[in-house]
Amino acid sequence: MFTPDSGASVIFEPDKTAAGPKHTVIMGCESLGAAVSTALAERGHKIHIVDTRRESFDRLPVSVIQDGHIVPVLGNGTIAGDLVKASIRDADVFMALSDIDTINALAGQIAKHIHKVPRVICRIDDPSRQEMYNDLDMVAISSTNFVTQTIIDEAVS
Repeated sequence: MFTPDSGASVIFEPDKTAAGPKHTVIMGCESLGAAVSTALAERGHKIHIVDTRRESFDRLPVSVIQDGHIVPVLGNGTIAGDLVKASIRDADVFMALSDIDTINALAGQIAKHIHKVPRVICRIDDPSRQEMYNDLDMVAISSTNFVTQTIIDEAVS
């Protein structure tokens, strides 16, 4: 973005609306976080994945770490310094994919409202909370609702 002022200074900001590979920060490297980060990395996205347990990163393919498409960050997705280490300021997307709904919601709000990440996606297992989190300007996806609907669809087809 070009911003003229009384001097000749120019300010450039990245275009967060451009199509193409995105920079994504993912909190949680359990099964879901590892699968999503690997799939996005295979599509050319740059991923920083944050988890509190070093052994969680063993779920990631070594090749995508070595080529720099996935950067593991040992830390907590609700702590500002750990999010900064994960390059949250450059993120186009933040995904909170831990197994704990309240932690996902907190991390999502921090990403959205403090770090101004344009797109925030939260895993929410309790379907009764999904609408509330969607109202907070985050995309809340209930794995319970999704799996339930898939099972019902299969049962009645």
